Amino acid sequence: GAASCSDTRRPEAATTCAMPPPIWPAPTTRTCPNRTAERLTSSAAMVRFELSVDIARSVHEVWEYLIEPANVPEWQASAASSHQISDGPMGVGTHLVDERRFLGRRAESEVEVTEFEPERLFTLHGISGPVRFTVRHRLEQTAEGTHLQIQAEADPGGIGRLMRPVVERAASHEIRKDFDRLKEKLEGS
Repeated sequence: GAASCSDTRRPEAATTCAMPPPIWPAPTTRTCPNRTAERLTSSAAMVRFELSVDIARSVHEVWEYLIEPANVPEWQASAASSHQISDGPMGVGTHLVDERRFLGRRAESEVEVTEFEPERLFTLHGISGPVRFTVRHRLEQTAEGTHLQIQAEADPGGIGRLMRPVVERAASHEIRKDFDRLKEKLEGS
């Protein structure tokens, strides 16, 4: 639980709270040694995506919209709802519940914020639900607005080897469309 986690300066060999190892660490992170059983351990099974999008809005505007759970269904096609279930302001250790349409059904996932550096870094990790995932958002101010870099990893579970490329292409396409929708939503406001 959250009570067993502590904010620490990350030693090189440590792992971040429920984070799979391939995504690089933030300078300060929260460590949760009792979460090792929940970590995604099979890197071969992971589906990974990286993309970036330039948004003609300030980092502050993009950040405020991005971290508000109520906005998620407005720009993510599979999201039916998202809301915070833990007390306090958004930050490392905050828990959310997302309801999504997944393979023709509605599925609920609990999500934890594992990295949070205001107007710079926001990482979410799915700790329950049909797909375990991690999505890291890095924001950088540019002359034109905000450069948003996204790294996503997911464990698609028991899909077979033959279906994996199909799932990867579909997920990659959906993630790209979601972030294009985020750009349109923010630039249109």
